[in-house]
Amino acid sequence: MIAVLAVVIAVLLLLDAHKPSALLYQTEYEGIDSLRTYRFVLSGTPRDTKRCWRFATEQRVLLYIPRDSTRACPQTGDTVIARTRIRRGGQIGGFNYGLYLRRQGIIGTAYAGKRYRLAAVGDTTARPEQPLQQRLYHRLAESGLSGDELATTGALTLGYKEDLDPELKRRFQVSGAAHVLAVSGLHTGIIYFLLTGLLTLGGRVRPPHEDILGRGLMAALIIAVMWGYAWLTGLTPSVVRCVVMVTLVELGKVLYRNSPTLNTIAAAAVLILLVRPLDLWSISFQLSFAATAAIVIFADDFEQALPHWGRNDSLRGKIRGWIVSTVIVSLAAQLGTLPVTLYTFGRLSNYFLLTNLMVLPLATALAPCGLASVALGGTLLGKIVGYITFGLAWLMNHAVGWIESLPGSDSEAHISLPMAALLYAALAMGWLTLHKSLWWLAGVAAAMITFCILYTL
Repeated sequence: MIAVLAVVIAVLLLLDAHKPSALLYQTEYEGIDSLRTYRFVLSGTPRDTKRCWRFATEQRVLLYIPRDSTRACPQTGDTVIARTRIRRGGQIGGFNYGLYLRRQGIIGTAYAGKRYRLAAVGDTTARPEQPLQQRLYHRLAESGLSGDELATTGALTLGYKEDLDPELKRRFQVSGAAHVLAVSGLHTGIIYFLLTGLLTLGGRVRPPHEDILGRGLMAALIIAVMWGYAWLTGLTPSVVRCVVMVTLVELGKVLYRNSPTLNTIAAAAVLILLVRPLDLWSISFQLSFAATAAIVIFADDFEQALPHWGRNDSLRGKIRGWIVSTVIVSLAAQLGTLPVTLYTFGRLSNYFLLTNLMVLPLATALAPCGLASVALGGTLLGKIVGYITFGLAWLMNHAVGWIESLPGSDSEAHISLPMAALLYAALAMGWLTLHKSLWWLAGVAAAMITFCILYTL
């Protein structure tokens, strides 16, 4: 599967090099960047960008409509006529925003201006009801959550980020806790282990080895619930990756087969890219698979290198074991994602280990409490659980804020694509040095010397 994945990636890169971003969508548009009068049919839920409302349109253009106290905000289904330019979007730092939009199937962006006019009002009876994700978010509010704590819990459990304050997002990013706000393998894993624990009563009840029907029914239920959660959170690449892996693992259990973990990761990537090839350029896809593969590859080596600290079955031993496991997973994931992070964002969180040690326990407790608050809503029990959820979210936000306020909380380092490739080459040859031959150490040295030369140019 790893070889198949390499072939799939090579084919996608060649196709994109021949005709960028046209793998799934046709985004060529006559009259781009010229001043014309356009008719836009609004679709989707409007997003508040403080000064404007941003609408998706049936013409696959992101339309910005200015907020105006004298006019009501247009609604989904309305037709807007505006004289404007559809712009591709250019470079933002080292980020090609126009190419990013086209890979999402979006032609470009347009600003309606205050002289736009409403040509037709959509049929209110035919408009879709409020999205399920937003309705569940309102149930969180009914349980007693509010402010930043509500926004954090909604992002962590439901993937709903519309109410996240930009300053709060910045704190999570600088402290190295942004992965907590993005629904990912961490959150999906929590749901998976809670679900399997409920179905097996903590491992006490499982279908007999020979009962393929019982194993099949349990696997089908787990797979259905996990895909339902993935759909609820917007089918982001990181969640889809985790759910595809869970699906493969559960099918393997039914067929009494175990697959090497790297093969499972590669198989999940192949399946996702065959269905959604443009996910290859998604930062979420890249970070998710890089982190997971690095954990699988480097975790055992770190396990042997770090002291055991007297880990045993006592409470103190379990706490020590958890601390060591968290450090191992954090270091491995940081190694795997470092080249992508530096190339894409140009920033590095210096206290990522401290962040994970403080935030991960809170996130692990907050995820099930948040889902319980969604299920119970404004009931008495829901208010009680909502109070606990609020406290956990408050602790997380303040922990992240404290880490972000520490001196030297992040560093700035921009690297090019060849430099990112050199870092991955050095990591690969470093692993070969440990497991194959010391001669690979010469390759590590050559890669790092070349990296340093390029960085100083």
